Amino acid sequence: MGLQLFKRKRPNLDNVVQNPCQDLKVSAELQNNIHQLQNILGDSMDVKIIHFLETPVPFVLCYIEGLVNKQQLDLSIIEPIRRWQNENQGCEPIELIHQIEVSATVKPCLHFDEIITPILKGQLAIFVGGLIQAYILPLEAWTTRSVEEPESQTMVRGPREGFIETLQTNTSLLRRRLSDPSLRFKSFQVGNITKTTILVAYMENHVDQEVLQEVIKRVTTINTDKIFESGMLEELIDENGYTPFPTFQSSERPDVAASALTDGNVVIMLEGTPFVLITPVTFVSFFQAAEDYYHHYDLSTSIRLIRVLSFVISISLPAGFIAVTTFHPELIPTSLLISLAAQREGVPFTAFLEAFTMEIIFEILREAGIRMPRPIGSAVSIVGAIVIGQAAVSAGLVSPAIVIIVSLTAISSFVSPYYAFSGATRLLRFLNMIFASTFGIFGIIFFMFGLFIHLCSLTSMGKPYFTSPFQGGKHKDGILRFPLWWTQTRLFKKRLQKS
Repeated sequence: MGLQLFKRKRPNLDNVVQNPCQDLKVSAELQNNIHQLQNILGDSMDVKIIHFLETPVPFVLCYIEGLVNKQQLDLSIIEPIRRWQNENQGCEPIELIHQIEVSATVKPCLHFDEIITPILKGQLAIFVGGLIQAYILPLEAWTTRSVEEPESQTMVRGPREGFIETLQTNTSLLRRRLSDPSLRFKSFQVGNITKTTILVAYMENHVDQEVLQEVIKRVTTINTDKIFESGMLEELIDENGYTPFPTFQSSERPDVAASALTDGNVVIMLEGTPFVLITPVTFVSFFQAAEDYYHHYDLSTSIRLIRVLSFVISISLPAGFIAVTTFHPELIPTSLLISLAAQREGVPFTAFLEAFTMEIIFEILREAGIRMPRPIGSAVSIVGAIVIGQAAVSAGLVSPAIVIIVSLTAISSFVSPYYAFSGATRLLRFLNMIFASTFGIFGIIFFMFGLFIHLCSLTSMGKPYFTSPFQGGKHKDGILRFPLWWTQTRLFKKRLQKS
């Protein structure tokens, strides 16, 4: 019951804002339609409403400047319609739509709520006099970033392509890697104001249907005005509202997303961001990287073990130093204890204040290095850490040992392949230091037990977060990276047994 108190409440759908143009229908009178467009879209300079009211078959075009291919609009729509109207008199209004020289599908719409959102997304709306429906044509054309190597997930060996901010390009990157007819994409729109497009990708023959239905349910029940990035979406659909650990795996690598799809996971893609969300995930997933499968299995396994060791060091090394030097000096060898005592002679602060202050200083330097311009950001963080650390030791404010402890802890926190997971260790490190400064080794033990219980209580789309990679006797990828030929042989034998 206590754990349920920390579950995030689902949004109340009773207060969803209704669309103001929901009940407005398209009129056969063009002036009425122009008036409605002006009332809804206002007098913004980029909203273009072009009138052709003096032609035999009057019509009106509405689009957003900068989002529509202007050259295609002139050559494939306006010019063919004008030429047809000059050559034919007294034609039926519906024949005007047939003159459009665009290969895309023309969609008829009866209500303005079906028209306004496509216009704002970069499509063209055509109103024809005498018809009680408008027509939507996809003519989107805006500047996009080219496919480049991801900066947040670099690797020595592997593909250099990364997702970009355009969904159409991202889906094509997945299709190139998964030439399977079972790959599916479901589209949703979220955000009362932003109308952000969300795609849920999965493989029909591999996905867990319970997970898929849960993802769709949570996406469709989102009640918010704006979503600009997948991190905002993650927070809105996460059932674990009070935990520093990420329960979604974010990635901007198509090979990572494709591999997750083949494993039966669901990938959530968002318009306007190169980062996709992968669910469900486990605690072990954040010690794995795509590059592990591009190197030999023994090297990949050793690297994963180093990541686990780095996680333990990052979360418990300062706390262990505080506990041992403050409460349990008998655990330290005599020669080392004498050296530490000599270093701390004249230091005015306790071991906890030393470690806490140095950790705060390093976090400030890290954030400054990230936010400052790239050419000088790395220099500021590195030089600042060296200068401040050396100056603090020379001034007698901290001991040399604590500088080593904090530096090793900071370096260990960078080993994780996922930034969100390393952020969780940074937060928990301070909490562990407080427990250690209060209760010593017993405080660290209490903290670790509480952390273990917390991890066991988490779920990812209804699936256990702290689950075993060998649950049910079926091999799943875990800390150990088994040879690909060995796992494929086992799967092949199981299929033979079933057949």
